[in-house]
Amino acid sequence: MSVNLLDMVKSAVAGQIGEQLGAAVGLDKSQTSSALNAALPVLLGGMAKKASSPSGAADLFKALGDQDTSLLGNLGSMLTGGGSSSMLEMGAKLLPMLLGASQGGVISALVKLLGSNPSLITKLLTMAAPIVMGVVAKQVKGSGIDATGLSKLMGAQSGALASALPNELKGVMGLADMLGGKAADTARQAAETAASPMKWLLPLAAVAAAAILGFNMLKKGPQPVPKNPIEKVEFSPPDVTVPTVSPEQLTELQGKLTGTFDGLSSALGGITDAATATDAVGKIKEAVDGYNSLNLDDLPATGQNALAPFVKPLLEKLMAVLDKAYLIPGVKDVVEPVIGPMVASVNDLID
Repeated sequence: MSVNLLDMVKSAVAGQIGEQLGAAVGLDKSQTSSALNAALPVLLGGMAKKASSPSGAADLFKALGDQDTSLLGNLGSMLTGGGSSSMLEMGAKLLPMLLGASQGGVISALVKLLGSNPSLITKLLTMAAPIVMGVVAKQVKGSGIDATGLSKLMGAQSGALASALPNELKGVMGLADMLGGKAADTARQAAETAASPMKWLLPLAAVAAAAILGFNMLKKGPQPVPKNPIEKVEFSPPDVTVPTVSPEQLTELQGKLTGTFDGLSSALGGITDAATATDAVGKIKEAVDGYNSLNLDDLPATGQNALAPFVKPLLEKLMAVLDKAYLIPGVKDVVEPVIGPMVASVNDLID
């Protein structure tokens, strides 16, 4: 009997677990359902693509061997409170391996497909990655297969993934040919449809061009040849290396930023008076130091521009909690000196 990993993953996040996952990300119940239906096949598709080569299958097999499957029995606690930070940390390490260079394109396609924003989609994929890896790791360890067996297992998922993956994502991930069947046929048909008009347009264009050229030559008569024709000057632009941030680095930064802002919101949310504000200063300072250690000001402009749309909603959420805390007498005097410089730095990043 064939194993359907997608059904297993969906079962793992069914019901209350899925709702907790959505709430941790910032999605309501209806948004969570649509988002998971799109995101889970994406993560499995990334695994299938990686396992399609011997070296990729070996790397994935090793990662699955290191994966802690016990989290599947503790998802309720892992998706709430401090557990969500652990999930984000795990996912930030896994996501680049699962999506590789297509990560940015996948996130953009999901944003367009779901009508969401990049930070929510990135957070959803990041938190779902350890769950998907956990499900597959449990199956691999339980069946005792090796890297070759893993490659076969992931290849056997092509039918389910071809049906579940949104069309917008098949091309972005480069999975159309690999999944075969309907996905590959759709890609080929699209290419053939685009190419078919050219079969008659190109010859027609050639005939028309020849006719126009002949008419102009007859009309103008022989043209004098310049005595000193201008020589074509070849210009080679100088080589310029533009600093960039890799998708892996970007995902890692996003995971750390999410954990930092979640920690700040949690610390600020527990403030009820000036005394509790003083008690919270230690946690706030720890989160601020974590932000400063990322050295975002030293990132190249391309990296800062990529992070800005991700950080903006995180800052907006934090400011809503901070403004509420500042309404409590005496709180601003305690908290502002600690968190104020960080807020100013984040505003500079997103401006």
